[in-house]
Amino acid sequence: MKNPEPTPILLIGAGGHCKSCINLIDSIPEFKVKGIIDHPGSSTKEVLGHKVLASDNEMESLLVNSPSVMISVGQIKTPQTRIKLFEIANSLGAFFPVLKSPTSCVSDHSSISSGTAVFHHVIVNASARIGENCILNNKALIEHDAIIGSHCHISTGALINGGVVIEDGCFVGSGAVLHEGIKIGMNSVISAGQIVRKDVPSNTIVK
Repeated sequence: MKNPEPTPILLIGAGGHCKSCINLIDSIPEFKVKGIIDHPGSSTKEVLGHKVLASDNEMESLLVNSPSVMISVGQIKTPQTRIKLFEIANSLGAFFPVLKSPTSCVSDHSSISSGTAVFHHVIVNASARIGENCILNNKALIEHDAIIGSHCHISTGALINGGVVIEDGCFVGSGAVLHEGIKIGMNSVISAGQIVRKDVPSNTIVK
């Protein structure tokens, strides 16, 4: 029996994070990169051999034939650009698959919502819940019963221990450690390497 053709995916955003997204998609046999959409006025023509097909203003026409989308803009200080692009594409009828690296380990007893990318060597343990449009970057650990809201970036090598709650729009830097059972309020930033032992209010930078 012939294997089905890979699903083409449009990437929205042609910056540095786009390269990581291409690398992720290239590792998943069920998907392939269709091309890239970038902001109006961008001078970028291609990324890793994949062409920039159009600007954000022309997104709707491309979605007619290729409705599957991945937001390939990164997130550090603020999630607002990723949220805006996600909402625009969603309003135009885009479909946001969950993309999981073959090297990741995701429990069958966890849940991951649309548009979230699970990069290489990520572990998502039992009863963890992940929201929409998140980045779980290389080697991040999401332990049992952790809850991560939508539009969050959990960076490389971050350790999110059991029962941690991270609200919408948060950034957790590389190598940060969040102790079990704490809560990180929405739109907060945990800088790289921080060890967080107590709750963090919303809109807080921990550095």
